[in-house]
Amino acid sequence: MRWLKRLSVLIIVIVVAFGAYAYFQIADYYPNTNDAYVHAHIVNVAPRVTGHIVAIYVHDNQIVQAGQPLVKVDPQAYRYDLQKTEAELMQAERQTTAIRANITRAQAKISADQINYQNARRNAQRAESLAAQKYLSAQQADNQLTAAKSAGARLAADQAALAETRAQQGLNAARINAAKAAVSTAKMYLAETTLYAPITGIVSKVDNIHVGDVVNINQDLFPLIGNAEYWVEANYKETDLDRVHPGQTAKVTIDMYPNHSFKGRVVSLSGGAGDAFSLLPPENATGNWVKVTQRVPVRVLITNPDPRFPLRIGTSASVTVDTGGAPRWVEALRPLL
Repeated sequence: MRWLKRLSVLIIVIVVAFGAYAYFQIADYYPNTNDAYVHAHIVNVAPRVTGHIVAIYVHDNQIVQAGQPLVKVDPQAYRYDLQKTEAELMQAERQTTAIRANITRAQAKISADQINYQNARRNAQRAESLAAQKYLSAQQADNQLTAAKSAGARLAADQAALAETRAQQGLNAARINAAKAAVSTAKMYLAETTLYAPITGIVSKVDNIHVGDVVNINQDLFPLIGNAEYWVEANYKETDLDRVHPGQTAKVTIDMYPNHSFKGRVVSLSGGAGDAFSLLPPENATGNWVKVTQRVPVRVLITNPDPRFPLRIGTSASVTVDTGGAPRWVEALRPLL
């Protein structure tokens, strides 16, 4: 009977040793961590205008669609701004019409001045020739020359006036562009008095605001949690990551739904351990340094979200990555351990 007891002890030792070996093999090919949390895209809803809240169209924890109105800020002041800028634009455009008319008149006047100047020059030349032949007095010749000079001066003055009017046209064109930009800005601000959902998701903490509250530009009102994509940030021990790579499949179990598992895919591994990005990273250059296994965040995208099991950001999860290449006996024993 003694040999039977020894055999039993030997069998138990072998089973325990094999179980331990199998456990570490499974942990090597299927690394697991319970230090994981659900994440999603979060948009902080904030106005781009200042004013009183006159309407709130959603309530706390409501599902909203992209483009759905959320909050309305009093638009009256922004309507007045739009009316003012439109009036300034209209005035500038009317000024353009007046300037064009002035340019047309100035061009016609210059054409007449050129004709008069040419006639006056020819008259002066003939008078000078006749005066040289004693058919005309010197005084009469001087009068014709003075008339030609006066016509030339009028032509030069009108040309300068035309140039000044053209310069006014350029300045007014710039004024029109500025007025158009002001109108576009006023329209934008007026449109921004109604805040719309940029993405589909769930609004939260809406009860923190009320009708009548004054809000400022870029003031965070409440978060909008997108439901188009969820991922888990799994904090793995650095010693478990030698086989983990982007693209590998994973099994994700949320603590909220212990009897349901989600499929996942490894998207990326962080460029540093979690402590490396903290406000005060640990200083290991001390005499009493103790080596501590660090954890590296691994992003695992949930590829099959189920509306029957809605996910909540910040909830705990368990992640197991299939690194591939496991022996068949390891795959067979995995469900047992």
